[in-house]
Amino acid sequence: MKNEYGIQLDRNGYAPSIMQKDESHCFLCGEAGGDVWDGWDELHRHEAFGGALREKSKRLGLWCWLHGNTCHENGSNAVHQNAKAARYIKECAQRAAMDAYGWGVEDFIREFGKNYLD
Repeated sequence: MKNEYGIQLDRNGYAPSIMQKDESHCFLCGEAGGDVWDGWDELHRHEAFGGALREKSKRLGLWCWLHGNTCHENGSNAVHQNAKAARYIKECAQRAAMDAYGWGVEDFIREFGKNYLD
């Protein structure tokens, strides 16, 4: 299956991330991910836009890798706990989408309902 831009989706409906090429490091803190058995905080995929926009985030590659515990869900700076971190992810996603798909701000707003760059 491919998205509307002809990009191949994986079996879970994800296009390759256009936000992050290095899948071995956390997008927020830049540290390497690991295996929970090694005592490391493993990396989880995080869609930049959730709720009704989650599938669109997956399909357009607007997702990144985050340390599951500290940067994704539970840490004080985790995107699900910290509004500034969540906003940063959305700003980066908007820039990536505008660059990758040749969109202007109005195009992005049409797709995602809001401008995160102001």
